[in-house]
Amino acid sequence: MKAFSAVMLSALPFCFSPSLVANELSTAVKQSSVSANFRYRLEYVEQDNALDDAIASSLRSRLTVNTGRVSGFSALVQLDNVSLLGNDNYNSTVNGKTDYSVVADPKGTDINQALLQYSNESGTTFSAGRQLVNQLNQRFVGGVGWRQNEQTLDGYRLQQQFSDSVSAELGHYHNVNRVFGPKGAAADQGGSFNTALLQWQLTPAHQLAAFGYDFDFDNWALRSSRTVGIDYQGKLSTGPKLSWQVALAKQDDAHNAALSFSHHYHRLSLSWALDNLTLQAGQERLAGDGQSAFQTPLATLHAFSGFADIFLNTPNSGLRDNWLEAKTSLNKVALSVAYHRFDSDLGSTKYGDEFNASAGYSLNKQLSALLKLAHYQADTLAVDTTKVWLMLSYQL
Repeated sequence: MKAFSAVMLSALPFCFSPSLVANELSTAVKQSSVSANFRYRLEYVEQDNALDDAIASSLRSRLTVNTGRVSGFSALVQLDNVSLLGNDNYNSTVNGKTDYSVVADPKGTDINQALLQYSNESGTTFSAGRQLVNQLNQRFVGGVGWRQNEQTLDGYRLQQQFSDSVSAELGHYHNVNRVFGPKGAAADQGGSFNTALLQWQLTPAHQLAAFGYDFDFDNWALRSSRTVGIDYQGKLSTGPKLSWQVALAKQDDAHNAALSFSHHYHRLSLSWALDNLTLQAGQERLAGDGQSAFQTPLATLHAFSGFADIFLNTPNSGLRDNWLEAKTSLNKVALSVAYHRFDSDLGSTKYGDEFNASAGYSLNKQLSALLKLAHYQADTLAVDTTKVWLMLSYQL
């Protein structure tokens, strides 16, 4: 990335006159921006096992610098610091406090993003470096924004907007900066990770996407795989405010995978928006055969299969998640409740039930608050688990 940046920047004086470059540099400086964000979170975890209850009080401070454009080039640098405020009785996965339940928010300072980007009027954008990559609903590739340490990818990304309705994206990455960083054995995952995404806005009410992911992990052979699929989202243009999603995918072993497998995935959901209430019902299936199962190692996993994070790894017998959710607002407080029933895909054994709830309120454009809870009731998988979060976010 450093070599690429140096070559591109050194070529500018030969492609453009000095006065033109000077003017663009002056404009770029004026267009540059610096922003800061602070996110405090208190997280409590209680599990029906021998582990002590965990309480984590942490503050993430983020500084972001965006430069203006010079001949199509711009840069972004984002620095994160996670500090502990008060209680640190939790297992961060690197602090050695294994007597406590896990809260995967290690303290430390890290470069979250650092990239050089080029874009032109033809709809082409190319970026090189450490970057946040969120695709579709983040079921396969996402930044895990819920955790204090965000997940970012090191590599190259090409995006092309062909028209107002058709776009494509190709990516090649060699390292995953995981939420368990910035230090520790699980902070990084190296390998060769290729992504492809094609999106087509069929009409204002209907969108179709096709995707492909080829993951070759250096030291995590269990997750090396090749996945292809489609995602369709639509809604009624008239009549009841109904919307839906249908996603289908197939995953096969690839590269150095420890086992041979071929698994299927589907996600079906239907939402109905009333005056001040939105209801949703859905099912997600990640197939399993008893020895392996459909996995999504680079997803924003907290957004799926319940807030309690019981299913960050799909059990070898697979997973069927049937859920009901209701969202509304009361005096500017955004409220949601959800129920999940979890069963195995192989043999239909009931794993357990989970109840989720959240309440969010924005005091102004800068300050917002969130209260969230999850309760998982185990039948045959894991143990009863209760989690509670209180979060405050402030944007300068």
